[in-house]
Amino acid sequence: MLALAALALLAASGNPETNRYCTVETTHLYPAPGGSGEGCGVLELAVPLRVAEARDGWVRVELEGWRQPDSTVLYALEGVRIREAILKDCALAKLQVLKTVTDENTGQTWSQVRLAGFWVPAKALSQDLRKPWATAEALYKKNCSACHALHDPAQYTANQWPQVLKSMTSRTPLDKTQIAWITKYLQYHAKGIDPDKVPVPCGLTPARPQNPPSEPAPPAGSDSR
Repeated sequence: MLALAALALLAASGNPETNRYCTVETTHLYPAPGGSGEGCGVLELAVPLRVAEARDGWVRVELEGWRQPDSTVLYALEGVRIREAILKDCALAKLQVLKTVTDENTGQTWSQVRLAGFWVPAKALSQDLRKPWATAEALYKKNCSACHALHDPAQYTANQWPQVLKSMTSRTPLDKTQIAWITKYLQYHAKGIDPDKVPVPCGLTPARPQNPPSEPAPPAGSDSR
């Protein structure tokens, strides 16, 4: 009850900094509190958002992300496939387009969008993800160095890491939730992600190595961007 009361006070404060939270589990989006079933979409782990209102164990949230035309997926960054949400039509219809850009190198069009007015269970949020980030780092180091030398996170881009990790985790006892946390950890520490401009959501970003190792060839079929 204390946590829910704190959420309600923060939501009422109107301070955008204190209202910032992140998801600690995958959760469905609902148009009203107390929803059930599949709702209007799914939020992934470690998605930064703002709490606008708290009511009876539920919170109304707002989030921003990037999407391509006709895509149902929201990503954290333009051209970087760190997945935030998968949306259904009832959520897609509520998206507010903030700006649209065209990538000069790929010709791809991306729109920055805002989604507001949807509810999630309050228990799915936290303001401090340092513990799960530390656990993800430890799990990666423990499970992904048994068969080969441990890859530095900066050896691959955020777009490459999901495929690279998929090729490794089939030989580990990691479950889907653990793999999801490790994937997000690696993507936010990947090549081309500046920790000063893109900090780890609701956590701390460790210092980067001064001379990161050169990038090995990614597995066949992975996105090289």
